[in-house]
Amino acid sequence: MFAILFSLCFPVMGQTFVIITMNAEIDALHSNQVKMLYRGRISNINGLPIRLMDLPRESDYRKHFYQQLLNKTPNQMAAIWARQSFSGNAVAPIEIKDESQTVIVNWLRNNANGIAYVPEHLLPEDAYVIYKLTE
Repeated sequence: MFAILFSLCFPVMGQTFVIITMNAEIDALHSNQVKMLYRGRISNINGLPIRLMDLPRESDYRKHFYQQLLNKTPNQMAAIWARQSFSGNAVAPIEIKDESQTVIVNWLRNNANGIAYVPEHLLPEDAYVIYKLTE
């Protein structure tokens, strides 16, 4: 009974996330590349300038993604991106308005070199998985 209640209270704990794109020219990534992308340390893959998509600020998925990937809170990530943007080293990810699959797919289709992270259950059929993040 406790396990059921616990799982209902924390639905995204232990979530598997996939890093996806609609661009077949972007190869599968290694863990260190994904971490560097989401810290603003690199902005090109295979010579292609990458645009990152971010889920809405209030999204539990966003919170758990950054915790799993970088062991950072949303506030810490905002500070990292503020520093990177201010220094001119990187452009912060574009925050979408909601975490629906439709919005994610539309953003990826409108951004040729776009990369997004999504919970595995929101994986669009025609997206290329370039990295899988499991806890």
